[in-house]
Amino acid sequence: MLVWALVAGVVIVLVATLLLAPARTTIIIDTPASAARAEMRLLWGVGPKLMANALPTSQVGNPLALFHDTVRIGHALMTPGIADASYVALKRLFQLGPRVARLELGLNLGDSAQNLVVQTAAQAALAAAPAAMRDRLIVTKCAAPGAELTANFELTASPIQLAQIYGQLKDSGPVREFRRRLKRRAKPTKRPPREVRTS
Repeated sequence: MLVWALVAGVVIVLVATLLLAPARTTIIIDTPASAARAEMRLLWGVGPKLMANALPTSQVGNPLALFHDTVRIGHALMTPGIADASYVALKRLFQLGPRVARLELGLNLGDSAQNLVVQTAAQAALAAAPAAMRDRLIVTKCAAPGAELTANFELTASPIQLAQIYGQLKDSGPVREFRRRLKRRAKPTKRPPREVRTS
């Protein structure tokens, strides 16, 4: 019994060390290729490799279809508070001191008013950010209809830290509403777009 207790204790300490110790991490988001993953080399980069995917790997290489449904993605990007919730998560990533940091949101919603509202919301959320952060977050126009999100971050952080940032973003009210709108087929409307709230 004592031996099993010791073994269990060693396993718990080992797992805790792997999860709490900093890991060399690369975060890649590429909706044109249906990729959203974190690649972590544990124990300061000398340990085993861990991969976490936010999207099914079976879709990798093909455009994320929902992001090219202009009605759905346009409706989802109009979610009140989505820009602010995203900014909070990005700010926490930047506080970890990434060696590489770049995020680009491309818009081509087929509605100039929607494009303008989403761009304005993103820029308003970034208004108080340090210049170094604003320079790495770009809102532009994409060639394909819909929206495209690409990002690349390289940093050193523990898996627990990254899980907390992702978990709080995913569980936030605006992100839950964004995902709900994205899954629901929206009907085209001629009414003016609802303004995105920013703090």
